[in-house]
Amino acid sequence: MARASALRRELRAGLALLPDQADDERTQLLDVLVERAEALLRTEKEVDAAVEQVRLARLEAKRGRAQRTTLYLAVAPVAVGMVSGAMMLFGALNAIWLLLALPLLGAGLRIAFGPLGPTPLMVARRQRAGYSGALAAIFTAVALIGTGPAAQPIMVVLAALATVATLAFLVQEAR
Repeated sequence: MARASALRRELRAGLALLPDQADDERTQLLDVLVERAEALLRTEKEVDAAVEQVRLARLEAKRGRAQRTTLYLAVAPVAVGMVSGAMMLFGALNAIWLLLALPLLGAGLRIAFGPLGPTPLMVARRQRAGYSGALAAIFTAVALIGTGPAAQPIMVVLAALATVATLAFLVQEAR
């Protein structure tokens, strides 16, 4: 960028001198100015390529952080889904809990192992899905543990809403 700026200054200075020159000197100065303009064009292309590389490197770093974060966040929905499935298998829960456990388990697996999109919007949606999936897992775990007859339906509704929000973020990301 500094080299491009210096070339621009030299080009402007040369253009300012152009009207005061004689014909032979003017022709030589024009040749020099054309060479500087070509060098400026090459330099600006290099600057644009470097800026794009920096942008892509920052996006890749953000994607890496988001992938690690969502992987950690996905542990909760997967664990709660698996534990509630095991509890249903051994008869501790009704089969109606499958309506909550299976989408939660599927969302957790998609958050953890699904490919992460290349755009910042997709990265942000995956992170939102990870956070809402963890929240859904917490609500589901609290509902499974049993908070009392009055609070359990509220926890189930909150868990269902958080699970739907997680699935909605995942669907938006996939678009």
